Amino acid sequence: MSRITFLDNASGSKNNWWRYILTIILTWPVPMAVTAVIFIPVFIIFGLIAIATNTSDMSYTIASNPLFELLLTGISAAISILLLYLCIEFIHKRKFISIINTVCRVDWVRILKGAGIWFAILTVGSLIELIIDPGSVKVTFNPSTFIFLLLLSLLVFPLQASFEELFFRGYLMQAVGILTKKPIIPLMVTSVIFAALHFWNGTDMIMSVDIVLQVFIIGITLGIITLGENRLETAMGVHIANNIFVSVVVNSASGGFEGLPSILTSYGTPNPVTDVPIFVLYALALIGVVFWNKKDMLLNIFRDTVDVEMDKIEAKEI
Repeated sequence: MSRITFLDNASGSKNNWWRYILTIILTWPVPMAVTAVIFIPVFIIFGLIAIATNTSDMSYTIASNPLFELLLTGISAAISILLLYLCIEFIHKRKFISIINTVCRVDWVRILKGAGIWFAILTVGSLIELIIDPGSVKVTFNPSTFIFLLLLSLLVFPLQASFEELFFRGYLMQAVGILTKKPIIPLMVTSVIFAALHFWNGTDMIMSVDIVLQVFIIGITLGIITLGENRLETAMGVHIANNIFVSVVVNSASGGFEGLPSILTSYGTPNPVTDVPIFVLYALALIGVVFWNKKDMLLNIFRDTVDVEMDKIEAKEI
């Protein structure tokens, strides 16, 4: 008989289609709107001060500051997590922990382990790229602003990245899993949606395509890890580390949170032909380390499909 899997956690709860639509609305556009409303008075006050003192528009200066954008992201993510929790508990009538794992307790060590592994892979990869093409990166370290960036990143990205994992690899992947018992389908569907939503992070078509392809790869990778381990914590750690690394250590001069006072800033031209294969190697390295000597966990993703088919055969025989 088939085992209880991460995707099975949605079974037995309230899964009417309208509950999913309502949850999506409450956890995405609503937090953005609430965050905007919170800061509208701030912009108005600074705008009036600028007019009264005949100085530059401070509200515009603040709004265009990437650190302020990062702060807004953190506030919006915190609201999203809270609303997702309420939706899971009261709209779907199931425990919030069910979108994290099957054992009803969070494994914080796995989060730290996932973060450490991915941070190490990105560090090694960046050093190699720096050696090959040192001119594509410039040192932009500024002690006065870096400390603030570091502290803000350590507060914001655990919220922002965790929400995206809870929603895509947890809530949404389990939702699609209700429609099919083949794990590969929810894995692909959620990865495509996850990647498509990052299209607007690019400043031009080439960069957008480059970002979408890389996000699709990381989405597939995190989905595989979640399904293989039957839990979300490692994927959460990887996502948190990824966002901290690209904001604090090596930030891009364009796309995403450009302009942050990171240690290094990359001025390299996006090229999907070279960037995507490199990122695939990173992803394979991550999967290799996570599932080192644990091939059975990785194969369980496909075994679950086989087990369902076997259950149908056994049922017919009975």
